Amino acid sequence: MSGRALATSATRAGLTPLVADFFADADTRRIALACHKLEDLKRGFVWETLAPALDTLAATAPSPPLGVVYGAGFEDRTGLLAKIAEGWPLLGNGASVVERVKAPEMFFPELARLGIPHPRTVTEPPAAKGGWLAKRQGGAGGSHVVTSHVVAANAGGDMTAGGRLYFQEKVEGRPVSALFVSNGNRGRLLGFSEQWATPNRHAKWRYGGAAQPAELFEGLEARLTEIVERVTPRFELSGLGSADFLVNGDEVRLLEINPRPGATLDIFDSEAQPLLRLHLEAVVENQLPTAPLTLPAASSAAVVYAMDPITVSKAMVWPDWTADQPACGERIDKYRPICTVLARAETGAEAKRLVMDRISIILAACADQEGGAQWT
Repeated sequence: MSGRALATSATRAGLTPLVADFFADADTRRIALACHKLEDLKRGFVWETLAPALDTLAATAPSPPLGVVYGAGFEDRTGLLAKIAEGWPLLGNGASVVERVKAPEMFFPELARLGIPHPRTVTEPPAAKGGWLAKRQGGAGGSHVVTSHVVAANAGGDMTAGGRLYFQEKVEGRPVSALFVSNGNRGRLLGFSEQWATPNRHAKWRYGGAAQPAELFEGLEARLTEIVERVTPRFELSGLGSADFLVNGDEVRLLEINPRPGATLDIFDSEAQPLLRLHLEAVVENQLPTAPLTLPAASSAAVVYAMDPITVSKAMVWPDWTADQPACGERIDKYRPICTVLARAETGAEAKRLVMDRISIILAACADQEGGAQWT
């Protein structure tokens, strides 16, 4: 997720955000008191560039910062989380918790002990060529997921270089995510969303977007809630997180836990109840909300990916239903995110249809050299 979503929620909570991320989009710079753009997105977060960024941001703060809230990009580098915690209050799950949740040899046996259904998962390549997916431990965004025979054909390729692989049996179902907040001892379910992929030829399961509320019958909601309430204390999770499921009829399987604020922040956060406030109350004060979350209208958010390389022109006018707006003159490579589009409607399905229409509008504007971004 972008720093912009965290900064938006922090502002709604009455806080002054300081952001370090790889995009430093125009709206992030407007929202945050200070925004530091990190380089080398492909390499990801590394201490030698993140440490001075945190120091620089702290120097601009009107008072000592409360600490560091992290989003995606850290689950595969728990050593970096440990380094951050040496110098700053880490306002979220520590390295040992993230390691337990993301290491397949620890996470899935624990699910088995709890009796929580999940796909068969192994750490060695399965003998069967079909029916299995290969995933990179700690990967996010779906682009790290491939079929196991692709890994075999390429001897792991870039995936192996980027981290340890594990293998999960491919099962059918709708991807449903459960947003929760926990305080290390208890978890509280906040809402359900349904997600979808926006594939390209290199990444079949690349994250596309999400809509809430998910369409679930009452009994299924209760089952998913019960799973979340059992898993969160077992792993001593703290703060905002999400549990990703596959739902097929009345069958559910837990795929993974994301132990930090995630991509659905945009569709659940609101002025009335900023999620970052709930996050900090849980992490710092061990408090959980006593009343159900007052959700905004049915809403959806999706990522717009570049179909070809573009350079954002001065003529590009970003609608107010966009976020993560790139700055004028920024070059965006093929397959990279252009921006996020948002929509609200009467139902989650209607919100998804509207957001898909808005993706088309942005892509058309980007293709129009007179009224949008310029192709390069």
